[in-house]
Amino acid sequence: MTECSTKSTATKHPKLTRLRHQAVEVDFDGGTLTSDAGLLLLREVDRRINLISRIDKLIPDPRDLRYATHTQAEILTSRIFAIAAGYEDVNDHQQLRHDAAFQTAAGRTPSENNYDNTSPLASPPTISRLENRVDAKTCLKLSELFVDVFLESYATPPSEIILDYDATDDLVHGEQECRHFNGFYDGYCFLPLYIFCGDQLLTAYLRPSSVGAAHHVRPITKLLVAKIRSRWPNTKIILRADSAFANNRLMSWCEKNDVGYVFGLQKNSVLIEKIADKMQEAKDHYTIKKEKAFLFQWLRYRAEKWKKYRWVIGKAEHCDKGANPRFVITNLPSSDGVVDDVYRRVKQEDGRKVSTLIQAGIPCSVARNPQGFYQTLYCMRGEMENRIKEQQLHLFADRTSCHGFIANQFRLLLSSFAYVLLDALRRLALTGTNEARWRVDTMRLRIIKIAARVRVTCRRVVFHLASHCPFEQIFRSVMHRLCLTG
Repeated sequence: MTECSTKSTATKHPKLTRLRHQAVEVDFDGGTLTSDAGLLLLREVDRRINLISRIDKLIPDPRDLRYATHTQAEILTSRIFAIAAGYEDVNDHQQLRHDAAFQTAAGRTPSENNYDNTSPLASPPTISRLENRVDAKTCLKLSELFVDVFLESYATPPSEIILDYDATDDLVHGEQECRHFNGFYDGYCFLPLYIFCGDQLLTAYLRPSSVGAAHHVRPITKLLVAKIRSRWPNTKIILRADSAFANNRLMSWCEKNDVGYVFGLQKNSVLIEKIADKMQEAKDHYTIKKEKAFLFQWLRYRAEKWKKYRWVIGKAEHCDKGANPRFVITNLPSSDGVVDDVYRRVKQEDGRKVSTLIQAGIPCSVARNPQGFYQTLYCMRGEMENRIKEQQLHLFADRTSCHGFIANQFRLLLSSFAYVLLDALRRLALTGTNEARWRVDTMRLRIIKIAARVRVTCRRVVFHLASHCPFEQIFRSVMHRLCLTG
């Protein structure tokens, strides 16, 4: 039987287009509802990797807890989960603090009514106070958590890992501390450094844009390598980055500490001269066949300030825009420690053809196909840029609008922790499925942003999802993996 409501409303809603003989109306009297039921899945992910609790323990809480309404863990949960769910502003928490999904994720029993104020989460001012009281020492400790989660994700140590380095711009629109104008990015910005291993984040470090891309990379690498080797002493570590990181001090440290590197290398007249023959071949090929041509060659190269020769791959490319030579520097061919001895024996330091190197006694691994080395090892670093896009476009890592620089560093870390949760969801629950390569925004739209009606009793909190949810099977599969294999 149809029930007619006689409830009067103070606000008159505009009339919507009728559905034949029926009026179509909208109100906000639906009761305890949520649009983010998928946060229950992130709650299970956090249970598996124990992230929020560890963050909480690393941040000193100076409040008198006798008078604190919200625990620090609750504040962190609501903010990190909100970023994962697509809420970029702290002001959004004025409404989210009453949301049943957020309250459940934070460990509070949801309100019977979304706005009865019986158990709201932290307000925007409370969250802002937390953001602004974290200091640099705490941020450093929090950064180690990324590596801990990464190491714990492996059941057995891998034989080899590749760490991808890159810097990006974080434009600012106010008078934030340490902001500078960067000519390359043509704006006032910060220059955060990111380090990934595959999809997993290891470092998110905010820096002023007045420094170079390799600023502080060597000490950060020392800390990373030391922490990784403390757990995985036999794992081969390789660094991969563009030419901005081809720093002599960093490369020398890698060579002394048995760390591999594959970096882009800025072209110069000496390097171009070394591949002049290949460039001519590529140009002739393009002239005849009218298609892009590229050839590769191993080189030995030593810059003026370097103490030794290093291995370089020269890429001779010619296309419709003309010559496009590229270079990559690496120490991987000489990682067996015999190449320099052979070169001293043959007394040849000006670069030789691969066939000659083999005849000279250099192992075959050195004379591997340079094209394969370039394309399968170096070029794959481009995948890291997609991870940075996930951070900045979908998890608001560029929302660094606090005045204090350290507060902005902490905001970057909060965004990064949201990424860690979503990546763990992808790794723990979607591996081996057709959805394994979903981006974080795709996961958010399909299994996080799901509407539900919440029913609260003295014994249960029930989330009633839509009967015709298009991603029901995926949601059930993820929930099954997270709950039954934890």
